[in-house]
Amino acid sequence: LQKVKRVAEKNGFGELRVICESTGIYHRNLLKIAGSLAMRTNLVHGEAVAKYRVIRFADHGKTDVKDPQAILTVARVGRLIKHRQLDGHYEQLRELHRLVLRAERRRTVAKNELHADLRSLFADLRLDKSVLYGPTGRALMAEFAANPQAIVAAGCEAFRRRIKSCSKHTKGFTLERIWQAAEASTSVGQDPAVAMIRAAGVRQLYSDITRFNEQIAELETQMQDLYDQLCQHDARLPRPKKGVVSSRLLSRLVAEIGPPDDFRSIAQLMRYAGLNLCERQSGKWRGRTMISRRGRSEIRYVLNLMALPLIGRKKLFGDYYWKKKEHDKMPGEKAITCVMRKILKMFFGWYRSGCDFDQQRVFVMASQYEKAA
Repeated sequence: LQKVKRVAEKNGFGELRVICESTGIYHRNLLKIAGSLAMRTNLVHGEAVAKYRVIRFADHGKTDVKDPQAILTVARVGRLIKHRQLDGHYEQLRELHRLVLRAERRRTVAKNELHADLRSLFADLRLDKSVLYGPTGRALMAEFAANPQAIVAAGCEAFRRRIKSCSKHTKGFTLERIWQAAEASTSVGQDPAVAMIRAAGVRQLYSDITRFNEQIAELETQMQDLYDQLCQHDARLPRPKKGVVSSRLLSRLVAEIGPPDDFRSIAQLMRYAGLNLCERQSGKWRGRTMISRRGRSEIRYVLNLMALPLIGRKKLFGDYYWKKKEHDKMPGEKAITCVMRKILKMFFGWYRSGCDFDQQRVFVMASQYEKAA
């Protein structure tokens, strides 16, 4: 890059711009170095480059000679993507959220393995997830490692007493169900040595899940502290509102969006999140209108987390969601996507206005709202 810069200066060029496809870690290093050398930086969409390469060379081949020419063609028609460089608290928030997502993925893997091992060890155990990962489940793992043979060997009264000593609020009905399931599972005649090995594996997985939960809670606390500091610098950032959104989810959403001021319109933000609508039509034929799913999948993931608590019958988007499902006969997944788009619009308008949250504003057009006001 320094050599190219010297050549440009020698030939009288006023500035240099480095343009590349998004290729993971390599393009980040390239653009970071280019920025340090006072060069302008931009990205181009990989799909656009692939299509222009076919147009330019009339074949589907890909080489290091063809790619730069295709990238230049895309740049000349103005299809550039802004290279966003987060700084300060926004960069820290993005990095913390990356760690949260990684811990959540590992926790999901551990839970899947735990449930699979439990089916082998304790085939007749049927516990709700809130019970399994609550005080009762922790007591069951700590005292017996969910081993039905150990439960039966201890005896019914001793089993109840030991669970109650660790989880005093466990209901008698739940204890009875676990005891009956243990008796049924031991009738299979599983080798005790094999059962002990499986029980040790189950206890280890449960310990891993607990550790991941603690990591996620600690990281999210740091994210909320950072978000509070961002709110002090930018008063327009939305504050948590009971029944609408928590500080935890706001910090996660802003971590993926970055500075909302970077987006001139909600359409830009929708494209960044991959929630912009794509139509398919030719003549009289009309295909299904779907979201593009081309943007940051992490934003859609967080919006889904925000939408689920708000679609109850008496919640903020309850009427909107159930009208889509029952009146418009829309599948649940598609109706949730509509709610996600609505939440993103709500967040963007909330930020742009700089005002306190107004529930009426969520469901009316800006012109209608101003007229009513």
